[in-house]
Amino acid sequence: MTTEIPEITVSDENLLGVLEHILADTCAALAELRRIGVLVDKHDRLLEDFTPLLDQFRTPAAGLLAARRVRKTQAAGGAR
Repeated sequence: MTTEIPEITVSDENLLGVLEHILADTCAALAELRRIGVLVDKHDRLLEDFTPLLDQFRTPAAGLLAARRVRKTQAAGGAR
């Protein structure tokens, strides 16, 4: 099968043009996926860095409890 492809492309200029477009589009898509992958990796690293903070405020109740803990910690630190 692979030996037939060069024979077809040499004999049919239209098919050669179509294959060139397919290759160009595939290369462009691959470059875009690589670019997006870099952004996704950066996004994932940021999420890992901020996960503890995000977890504190995931729900309103968690946010209130986190604020209460901060107030208690500050009050305990000020009483010393």
